[in-house]
Amino acid sequence: MGGLSPALLFLMQALLLIAGPFLLWRLGGGRHVAPMVVIQILFGVALGPSLLGQLVPDLWGVLFAPAALAPLSGLALMAVVFFAFLTGLHLDPADFRGRGGAFATVALSSMIVPTLMGGALGWWLAGAFPVMTGPHATPGLFAAGFGICVGVTALPVLGAILREMGLLGDRVGRLALGYAAVNDALLWLLITAVLAWASADGASAGGGWAVAWVGMLGFAYVGVTVLVVRPLLDRLLERVAPDGRMGDTAVVVTCAALLSSAAVTELIGLHYILGAFVAGTAMPRRYAAAILDRLEHFSTLILLPFFFTLTGLKVNLTLDDPAQWTVFALATLVTLAGKMAGTTLPARLTGESWPDALRLGTLMPCKGLMEVIVLTVLLEAGVLSGACFSAMVLMAVAVTALTQPMTRLAGWWRPAGAAAAEAAGGRHGGM
Repeated sequence: MGGLSPALLFLMQALLLIAGPFLLWRLGGGRHVAPMVVIQILFGVALGPSLLGQLVPDLWGVLFAPAALAPLSGLALMAVVFFAFLTGLHLDPADFRGRGGAFATVALSSMIVPTLMGGALGWWLAGAFPVMTGPHATPGLFAAGFGICVGVTALPVLGAILREMGLLGDRVGRLALGYAAVNDALLWLLITAVLAWASADGASAGGGWAVAWVGMLGFAYVGVTVLVVRPLLDRLLERVAPDGRMGDTAVVVTCAALLSSAAVTELIGLHYILGAFVAGTAMPRRYAAAILDRLEHFSTLILLPFFFTLTGLKVNLTLDDPAQWTVFALATLVTLAGKMAGTTLPARLTGESWPDALRLGTLMPCKGLMEVIVLTVLLEAGVLSGACFSAMVLMAVAVTALTQPMTRLAGWWRPAGAAAAEAAGGRHGGM
């Protein structure tokens, strides 16, 4: 390893991964172009074989040789577990009560329409470019996984974009967050079904029963979590944190619940990410802000860069591979068209003005980290090939980077009286 001790190598990697993207975003002007998650993903890809490995192969071999990556794998796993937990913590089911039919219609359409369009594209790609399918994927399984990747909207990243644009207090911003939360909930249901299908080898004899069994175990676990674990956590946290502050004991209890939940879902044949997400939704809501205050910044700023590095190392973009670039272009077009059509048209039909409906449509294609996590899960499950994974990571970066400029462009169309119409339109959104 070029004479570097394992400790020195790890410290150099950590310094590069944690400080590099943040400095580019904060001091290099990146925050004026894209949210930090886009900079982090691009930084991770740049450290992979596509760029650094080509430009400085000797340095890349020293910093990111297979033996040097072992310490990063555990940190990357912890990063994803904590991120899924924090995503579940952001999702408050109480936010959806009393929203009315208009909200439900747009929220469901914004996920279902692009997922179906992506599934149709995935079915065609499985026949046209078999190299894009994973080693364990049938055409149907690949189409289902590909459709989910197209339909994803990233709730936390969308929140960051809205915060940077000053739209968190805007009615349209709050509606978009609500739609994204429903998208995330549907995402985990769909990814659970696909993982059960993949793990059971749905193409084999009896595979359908195995899928059903894993699905029943998953639903049973969610039921136990809601009916038994959540009340226990409520009482336990009330005892160790009666003032609502997350002291050391409360933090350990929270992390133990998170890791236990992730271990259970991994044990029953589902992905550990699902268990982490369920743990987040099971935490008592009155402690959510305090938990986020203790864990979110460390998880996103310190742990997540390690995940991005391993993701970037898996991305190998081949400039002369027409199949890879075709998948990237088609997936990007279908994502933008599906998300915008599935959001803008229903929003307009349920009473939103055209400017607000368009802004909602331009916000929903946001992918970010949630897409990268889903892609990583499907790659590990053998649903996607490495080439398809690389093309789809690039698609996620592209549509996430486009979210801000597209929304600003849609916001320029503000006819006379639009502000008054927006205020009056509150009754349509059920906010």
